[in-house]
Amino acid sequence: MNTVCIYIDENLDHATRSSVRNELLNVPHVVHVEMKDDTPHDVAVEFEPHHNIPMTLLTKLENKGLHPDIFSC
Repeated sequence: MNTVCIYIDENLDHATRSSVRNELLNVPHVVHVEMKDDTPHDVAVEFEPHHNIPMTLLTKLENKGLHPDIFSC
């Protein structure tokens, strides 16, 4: 498994975080998405080894009007 950590600049409420989580889980090769209430800007995504998944995730989030950045886990 590979993991990418993403920081989302916006303040998201619980319902929006849940929606984002579900959308990321629907990306092919993504197997787990973790978003915690105590760190609402951070998202950890585990995925099967496959090229371009991090960029696909960023594009999905940007298409929702969010401003994501990848950071070191």
